Amino acid sequence: MRELVGTFDVVVITAMTYQPSLRVLSYRKTQQQPQNGTVSFMIRPYEPRDQQQVIHCITSLQNFERTLEPDRVEPTGLAPRYLHDLLARTENQQGGLLVAEEAGQVVGYVALCLEPEPADYWTTLAGYAYISDLVVLPEQRGRGLGRALLAEAEHLARRLGANALKINVLARNSAAWSLYRSAGFRDYEISLLKPL
Repeated sequence: MRELVGTFDVVVITAMTYQPSLRVLSYRKTQQQPQNGTVSFMIRPYEPRDQQQVIHCITSLQNFERTLEPDRVEPTGLAPRYLHDLLARTENQQGGLLVAEEAGQVVGYVALCLEPEPADYWTTLAGYAYISDLVVLPEQRGRGLGRALLAEAEHLARRLGANALKINVLARNSAAWSLYRSAGFRDYEISLLKPL
């Protein structure tokens, strides 16, 4: 059973490891306490009260990416502006920002936008949804939250009428590559960089 909240579903998940077949698709005001080895979290639409916690997620991701690529800038001061721009983009491009919440804390989020037109005249790919952000806090990784956020982003993309889903990843982020491939993504376009 899905209960619509605004234009999004609220999803509560309690499972050993997230699998779409184990989703409990209803909103519960009180969550069950997780038992040994279980994961209990809720995926829901972003709300203004989440601002500081999502900014923390953005900062965490940027700091992680700085360990992979030296050109990544220090996130302090930029994260609030990035969130503002991200919210505007998801609103203007028929998208959404969904957060994963556990015990009242945002532990990750996913953002996607619908891309109705081809990016350039060399492709016919249009009407796809682009996942611009997928973040799970470092201490929460390996528990299935990223997979759950991806699945909910895909569900939202289908509801928006998208015919494909795109995501980018840093070449050195092997854990993300592995997750995306296991979720059905394939290599599509590869950018190369040569410092001068």
